[in-house]
Formats: sequence, structure tokens, C-alpha cells
Amino acid sequence: MVPQVQVTFYSSGSFLKSAMPDYKYGKFSGRIMDEKGQLAMLTPGHFITFNLDPGQHILSANSWMIPSPEAGGHLKIDLISGRHYYIGTYLEPLFVASKFRIEQRTCQEAQQGNKSAKPLEQKHIKEYGLARVVVESSFPTCP
Repeated sequence: MVPQVQVTFYSSGSFLKSAMPDYKYGKFSGRIMDEKGQLAMLTPGHFITFNLDPGQHILSANSWMIPSPEAGGHLKIDLISGRHYYIGTYLEPLFVASKFRIEQRTCQEAQQGNKSAKPLEQKHIKEYGLARVVVESSFPTCP
């Protein structure tokens, strides 16, 4: 059996700075998906880790009102077996609307903004994510 890949998603952007023009890291609240499967409804100040299969994936972050990855933020990533990935989700304010962002971060970058982050409650994990979730009590530590 091929070892899984651990992927930690988090939402830790700044609410106060999110009103500033050109600020790309506002707090995200919405759906996170792997391809078309919805993993969870992520909320600010929370994180969640999943075991995913190695290989090419398109991860997305989208509004809680839109049950598909279309129009959301997308990250095409090649997940390598045995590694741990850290994926930040953000809301970038624009003049008329907002743009959903999702990007890979280093473990150190992820640790900086998530010292007080809490694990996402199970009620926010969707069926597709329940089979893949890693139960944790604190944000993962860097190797």
C-alpha cells in the first residue's frame, strides 16, 4: 500500500486588514474541496488535516453558498507520498466582490499564523472528508 499524504488546511487571515486595498490574506470561511469532493466547511481560526492519495490534485476554496469548486480559488498540486503539506485559505477583498484564495505554505509560515488555531469541529467535516480526516488536538508541528 502506498503511504498517504497529509494535507493541513487552515484559515488564519486578518479580519482587520481585510478591508485594506491589495491585502490578499483576509479571513476565509467556506468550503474546501479535493477535486469535486467536499472535505469540510472551514472557519476562521481553525485547521483540519486529511490523508489524501499521492498524485495530482486540484484543491479549492469556495463560498459556503456554492457547493462546487467552480469560481473559487484553486491550487493544482502534485502530492508526494509521505510528505505533509500546509494549505492556507484566504479571502482577498476586491472593489465589488471578493476573491477566494488557496495557496501552499511552508510549515514554518503555517505555524506562525496558527499558534492558537483550534481543530475544526467534526460537525463541519463533510462525508467525503470524514473518511480521510486526521484527528488532532493542536496544529501540527514542523519536523
